[in-house]
Amino acid sequence: MGKYVNQTTKGMVGASFEQKCKALLDDGAIITQKPEKFIPNLVCVIDNGYFGAAGYIYDEGEFRAFTDPRDTRPKRWFIWDKVEQFAG
Repeated sequence: MGKYVNQTTKGMVGASFEQKCKALLDDGAIITQKPEKFIPNLVCVIDNGYFGAAGYIYDEGEFRAFTDPRDTRPKRWFIWDKVEQFAG
């Protein structure tokens, strides 16, 4: 896993799971259900306890990594048309 969202057009997204989700929503991201297959502009925000991570799902390999059934951390899925511009 390698590309993460740390800012949007409105600035930094914060550190927590909730802050990252709110920042994406405030910048036009749309909440979606966990997809069954890779789709463009997909972001998965993972709750790591002390911090959140907003991962950009840019290919099939990333999709498999973020949907691994052994990973039981809470996740929220988004479609965000600006993700390619801001993920690094």
